[in-house]
Amino acid sequence: MPRYVLIIDLFCLIAAATGFMMAFRQSVVRRLIGRPPVPPADGGRPEGSDPVTYILRISGTMVMVFGLAIGGMVTLFNLV
Repeated sequence: MPRYVLIIDLFCLIAAATGFMMAFRQSVVRRLIGRPPVPPADGGRPEGSDPVTYILRISGTMVMVFGLAIGGMVTLFNLV
């Protein structure tokens, strides 16, 4: 396999891991970007209504799928 495929695959692996962390391990990402932890569900707002939660879920899923799709396509096209 050419060297550039391995470099692209490494980049895509990092993108997929970053997206996974953003989508499913939000407490770690919140500490990295300096945001406070998820506020507890008080009487006024339902649990999970923090806008940062939704932003991290959507953008994390998009980054993760981007990494998997690009890495998979580059690898498969070079194996043929």
